[in-house]
Amino acid sequence: MLLNLLLAFLLTGTFSLFHFQEETEDYHFERLERKENAILSHIEYVISGEDSLPQTIKEWQEVFAGRVSEIGSIHKLDIAIYHPRGTLIAASIMEADNMEVFPNRLNEFPKGGRRFPIGRKVEEQGDLLVSTSEVVTPQNEVALILKTLYRVDHTSIPQGDIEFLKQLVFVYLFLLILGILLAFILSNYISQNMRRVIDQLKKVRLNKTNEKLDWRFDDEIGELIQQYNDMVEKLEETAVELATSERESAWKEMAQQVAHEIKNPLTPMRLTLQLMEREKDIKEVREMATNLLEEVENLTHIAEAFSRFAQMPGLQLERYDISYQTNRAVGLYADRGVTFISSGPVYAKLDKEQWSRIMHNLVKNAIQSVPDHREAEIVVSVNKDGAKAYIRVRDNGEGIPRAMQERVFEPNFTTKSSGMGLGLAMVKNLIENFGGSIRFETSSEGTEFIIELPITTE
Repeated sequence: MLLNLLLAFLLTGTFSLFHFQEETEDYHFERLERKENAILSHIEYVISGEDSLPQTIKEWQEVFAGRVSEIGSIHKLDIAIYHPRGTLIAASIMEADNMEVFPNRLNEFPKGGRRFPIGRKVEEQGDLLVSTSEVVTPQNEVALILKTLYRVDHTSIPQGDIEFLKQLVFVYLFLLILGILLAFILSNYISQNMRRVIDQLKKVRLNKTNEKLDWRFDDEIGELIQQYNDMVEKLEETAVELATSERESAWKEMAQQVAHEIKNPLTPMRLTLQLMEREKDIKEVREMATNLLEEVENLTHIAEAFSRFAQMPGLQLERYDISYQTNRAVGLYADRGVTFISSGPVYAKLDKEQWSRIMHNLVKNAIQSVPDHREAEIVVSVNKDGAKAYIRVRDNGEGIPRAMQERVFEPNFTTKSSGMGLGLAMVKNLIENFGGSIRFETSSEGTEFIIELPITTE
């Protein structure tokens, strides 16, 4: 702001100086013209007192013998009077240096004596303005030629221009002071709010809830604060995703270690128990071996489940009709209160074996969520909306308690009395590998899991 004011002042001042120089030049030309006209009138008055116009140079010199100095003194200018043929008659010289400007004979006259037309013209010679004009008789004849010398003082500026410059300086001083105050206020206003944003940025932490900022104006600072608030929201989402990812990674690593530790001793234990089972003489030993084998099989199933969760099999994504693949998997539960609804073929890229596992997990969870005193009503539906396919599994159970809702897709989470709680975690991982997402809506009247998958046309 201050730079603009200073630049405007310099440009205005420069323009004003050029303008004043032109005005001063015009002023000197106009002043010379006024004085020259007054001198011509004076000379005409002197000539009018003669009975007849002199003819010779000597007669003219007698007429202006003391009058030229008088005329020059009255009008305060150096003048020279020439005969129409160019010969100097008389001159009034107040400054000796000016004598060189008045030649004894005008250059406008060649040797033949025939003069060039003069009329009136002004020549600039340094600081001098030299005007040449003709004294014309009533009969329109040139009686005399007048040469007037006017010295220009370039350092002098008309009083009106000086007053204007003073007013201009006062105006710009006022604007400069006002600009300094406004710049100070605005800079403090901006810097205070910027410091507020900077202080908040210093407090931003990934592992805690960050405070948002409020701004009542829709300006640049408001846009900056809005970007900060958006960043805080995204940071919180990223923190949640990172924490979830870390938990899943930790669970996968733990599951892999558990599976490894369980599997190692199970094989020799199974072989030993199978040998003990073949002992026909000791009935108690056979029974004990049979019971232990059942427990070993259970541990083997647990280890395999952990192993599957820790290392998902390679997916073979192909284009399938989701309605058809879902109906195949759900059809096995038709006698257990499961209903399938479809709006028609819906195609997406997925692994059909893994999709079958997903649907079995969701349908089994839905059936097991219904209490014993209530008849199960499970509805599985497939439809599409735009570029998305929606697969819904709705039950009429008691819903998921609020305290447990955030942990639904975590490994080792289950609301059932049996199982390891790895099913929904694997379902979530598989669906994300298909490029989709899963969420749920729950209430006391039941829970609905909703899967979104991108539709493919190829």
